[in-house]
Amino acid sequence: MKPFSPRFTVFLIVLLDVMGFGLIIPSQPFLAKNFGATAATVTLLGTIYSLMQFILAPLWGSLSDRIGRRPVLLATITITAVGHATFSAATSLTMLFLARALAGIGAANISTAQAVLADTNPAAERSRAMALIGAAFGLGFIFGPALGGILFHLDHRAPAAFGAALAILNLILVATSLPETRSSNAIAASHGRRFKFSDLSSIGPELRQLVLTTLLFITAFALMEQSVGLFIERYWINPSSDNALEEATSLTSLFLVVVGISATIAQGFLVRRWLKSTSEVVLFRYGLGVVTCAMLAIPALGLIGSFSLFLFTGAALALGSGMFNPSMLGLVSLASPEDKQGFGLAVNQSAAALGRILGPTSAGALFSLSPHAPFLVGAALAVVALLVSRGVREEREKC
Repeated sequence: MKPFSPRFTVFLIVLLDVMGFGLIIPSQPFLAKNFGATAATVTLLGTIYSLMQFILAPLWGSLSDRIGRRPVLLATITITAVGHATFSAATSLTMLFLARALAGIGAANISTAQAVLADTNPAAERSRAMALIGAAFGLGFIFGPALGGILFHLDHRAPAAFGAALAILNLILVATSLPETRSSNAIAASHGRRFKFSDLSSIGPELRQLVLTTLLFITAFALMEQSVGLFIERYWINPSSDNALEEATSLTSLFLVVVGISATIAQGFLVRRWLKSTSEVVLFRYGLGVVTCAMLAIPALGLIGSFSLFLFTGAALALGSGMFNPSMLGLVSLASPEDKQGFGLAVNQSAAALGRILGPTSAGALFSLSPHAPFLVGAALAVVALLVSRGVREEREKC
């Protein structure tokens, strides 16, 4: 059998990884509550996952520069499989937290998958290649939660068990289809290098600027993700209805499916085409503009009361995110030294994980002030990100 191309293999790796994460989303709150968790504790389960990514991503990225991409992917996917299996077999809240921490440690490998694309694509093609990762995320968040909901009705441990099975399949995929993409000379040259957290202070000014832009954008997007269900419940659900919770869940799921489908179309087709004629810098700035407008439209549409129009904001958010993410990843790769691609992309992933911590932890407090506040603050953060990105060197636009 002819082996898959590295680009398609990375697409499958990320798809299976995101599906495994998405499978657990519908069952996570209910399993945690079954062990006595409060609402705040349930939220912490998601936080610890992102916290592990924030801490471990630079380590995995640097290690992949030193020993190669393939062994890091094999090790981290194994950790992911153990994490999902532990979640399925959990008999206490402590085991659930351990399981999510392990899964977060494993999921910190996304930057290593991105580094495979950086290794195997010329500079001019990297952003288009990175768009495939976004498409994989979109598909994973469509099929993962949907399948997880079905499996949960069969057995409450089935989603996590199936997630572990997907991780094992992923492990087989890497072992059989992904050759080492970092050259032996590059590995030998990096062999004596050891990662230290102090290395984070040595990144160049342009890379620092790009990473800060990512942090601001992801925080804004995470604010929206954590608040949109509460917003839908506030404006489109009758609180006196006997099925209020089910109705809110259905409408929120519909909104997220629109986001997932739109993200897949945007990054799988539209953005890859646009990057042939439009620079990364211009495209990610347009993306920030689209997200800002969508964030501002959400409060207005809540007041108007049109859920159909509200769904269009989901498509707009996915489009803006689809324009931003692959362009930013391409620029981060270009701003990173060739011998530190894994580290540079990992620092960016770490910033994104921090955004997924800051956004959710502040969303509830903002929503309690006003149901519009998370989206207005998100729009403001996107504008600040746009201002920060103005310092990105113009010659990057010619890449």
